[in-house]
Amino acid sequence: MLNTIIKDRIIDTPWPVYIDGKLYNGTKFKVHSECTEDCIFDKHGSDINICTHGLTHISRKILDQLITVSGVYIQTGTLSKRYKKNTTYMQRKVSSDNIQSWFLNLDEKSLSIQALVTKTAKKNFEQFHEFVKWSGEIREYSERLLEKSAPPGTNAFEHASKDLKSLYKTSIMLMDSLDTTALYFNPQSAKFGRKKRTDIYRMIDKIKLILSHASSNKGRVNVQIKGNVVNEYKVYESFKIIPLSLIQNAIKYKRIGNVDILFEETDDKLLMSVISVGDEIPANELNNLFIRGFRTEKARKMSVEGSGLGL
Repeated sequence: MLNTIIKDRIIDTPWPVYIDGKLYNGTKFKVHSECTEDCIFDKHGSDINICTHGLTHISRKILDQLITVSGVYIQTGTLSKRYKKNTTYMQRKVSSDNIQSWFLNLDEKSLSIQALVTKTAKKNFEQFHEFVKWSGEIREYSERLLEKSAPPGTNAFEHASKDLKSLYKTSIMLMDSLDTTALYFNPQSAKFGRKKRTDIYRMIDKIKLILSHASSNKGRVNVQIKGNVVNEYKVYESFKIIPLSLIQNAIKYKRIGNVDILFEETDDKLLMSVISVGDEIPANELNNLFIRGFRTEKARKMSVEGSGLGL
């Protein structure tokens, strides 16, 4: 969102701005040709960095993204004497108050847009309550058909026909997709209800089974579970969306090898890792992976549908 606000000039931005490392030149002046990355980003993590060229670089976090106003000239006692006759620096001259006001304006604008988008989306999503109800019916009847198709005491899914398996898997994915969409618009709903003791291994094995045979798994990626889980763990019903999202993306964007799901259990703690080798993600995009709706530039260019991890 912030990239769009700056790129489309929704607010006036006279100076160069970096958003998570991506440069947007200002309307009044561009990035200083002699400034390097060392000038712009302070190694000690300070919000304000005055580089060796006498220019100031100021960073703030807005909506979990790092925004840096770069290469502005803010007069101080020492700098005033050194650069007072430098016309290039005088063109870059701003006050600390100007910068602070700009950051506040950007923050307010982004929050307003986000609130409007969420409000509109929620209003539109309310129309789908009936759709959710009937999707639940489809899932219930697909489970009944599955149970009736197999002899008592056997694995119903393994003995079912190919079409019945597909119907059952589609019904589950439909409900999970709706759950994910609901959480996207109302993240607080993830904590609705009570935590239940859950067999995590069985949950993941079920997700693996469904995704491995899904039509979206065109390359028939092999998903392997490694390790054992002895204990059950208290989790919310919505917890399944986290491994579902991770494993789905691991399958979609894999380039070589298998998708491995690794369990490591120590005492009362369980670590689950989803390992998949895909295209390299640029360093400046890593911090954005868990922002709602964010997709890497590479992912947007691929013929693969998606809306980001959104966790």
